[in-house]
This record gives sequence, C-alpha cells and structure tokens, in this order.
Amino acid sequence: MTFDLYVWKGPRDLDASAADELVKGWSGAADESAASPFEPSTDVAWFYRELMKDEPSLEVVTDASPGTSRLPIWLQTEDPPPAQVVAMRLGPATGHEDITAIGSLAAKYDLVLFDARHARVREPLAEMAEYASATFWWRGATQAAIAGGGGAALAVVAYVLSIPLLSGVLILVGGFLFVMAVFTFVHEGRQALGRTGRQT
Repeated sequence: MTFDLYVWKGPRDLDASAADELVKGWSGAADESAASPFEPSTDVAWFYRELMKDEPSLEVVTDASPGTSRLPIWLQTEDPPPAQVVAMRLGPATGHEDITAIGSLAAKYDLVLFDARHARVREPLAEMAEYASATFWWRGATQAAIAGGGGAALAVVAYVLSIPLLSGVLILVGGFLFVMAVFTFVHEGRQALGRTGRQT
C-alpha cells in the first residue's frame, strides 16, 4: 500500500531514493515495529495527535497511539509513547492549505517529510532556518541593530536614573537585548561566511 507523504524523526540526510527504500522496507515489514527502519520518537507521536485534531478526515497509517485527552495539545503534559512514522494519503479534497499545515507541523516537531509523489525529501525546520539566515541581511540586521542599540540605550538611561528596583530590571532587560543582538550578528556572520566558502 503506497501513500503520498511520510513523516519520521530519523534517519536524516537522505536522498529521495534512500527514503523510498526505507518506506518500502517499512511497508513490507507487516507493521512489525522491531523491523521498522525509523527511529522512535515522541515528536512523531505528537505530530500524529496534532494532525488528527487539525485534519481528522486525512487517511493516515501510523504506529502512534491515538490521543484520548480532550484537552488541547498545548495543555497536555504527559508524553505519548514514541512512534516511528506517519504515512498520509492525500485525497481529492486535500487542498494546498492542508499540505502547508502538514509541513508546518513537521517543522514544529523537527521531522523529516518525504513527498513520495514528487520523490522529494524535506526537512521543513532546517529549510525555515536556512531561509531566515539567507534573508537576514539587511532587514533582519537592521532590526537586530535597532533592538541591540535600544537595549544598550535603555540600560544606560536606567543606570543614570538609578531608580531602586526599576533601574535594575530595566538594566537587565536592556543588557539582554544588547547581548542577544550581538549573538545574532555573530551567528549570522558565521553563516554568511560559511555560505560564501561553500560557493567558492
């Protein structure tokens, strides 16, 4: 039985043919968890539970146990048993919004998404991080500079005013903003240098 989309936690860094072989191995394992090539993770189980709350009509096969709590996902504190894979079949009624929601959930739980229809392996969270890093200069850099400069100014003004307790809180907040801006510039600078090195 073939499906359109598959989600798992590991293994990662696969090309489409390797992912297809894993899926075929899983399909031929007669649902025996011990024979599954995917690593178990509570993130897969949470993905399944949230997917079923958001897209209850989606045709899904998984080793994840269904949730019994009526509470929203964000109020549930007990981890479900680890699961290995979620396979989804997209029907005629499945729209672009549904596929986007699946990708967003995969990013939320840092999962691998294999689109068997287009033979494509994606890691949505890594893609989002790479896009954010690639588009950091100049808009993101300006925002970071404003936040860092504002934080430094806030800390200096609070120090000069010396209002008991309030100045201490404002100095901490301002210092935090400044330090985070510096870390952001250092991180993004390293990423930019890494991209430049890979291109040469």
